[in-house]
Amino acid sequence: MTEITVQLTDEALQRLNEEARRRNMPLESIIHTAIAYFLDDDDPTDEQILSGLRRSMEQVLAGDFRPAHDVLDEIERETVNDADES
Repeated sequence: MTEITVQLTDEALQRLNEEARRRNMPLESIIHTAIAYFLDDDDPTDEQILSGLRRSMEQVLAGDFRPAHDVLDEIERETVNDADES
């Protein structure tokens, strides 16, 4: 692992320390997480988004979908069941 020195504003350091306390994690872990999040390349490209929308529209036009009220009812049932189990 490479060690580097970084200059932070007092405000940035304060925010990082607050996040570390909030998550009950070492400051170093918070900084690693923040850098990893910043460098994450998993965001879909415009082409991937459009391709997904095309596939979804094709499924809808072929009748391969569930009505929204069915999905919302299922989510409500699952939420109520989860709350009951707590």
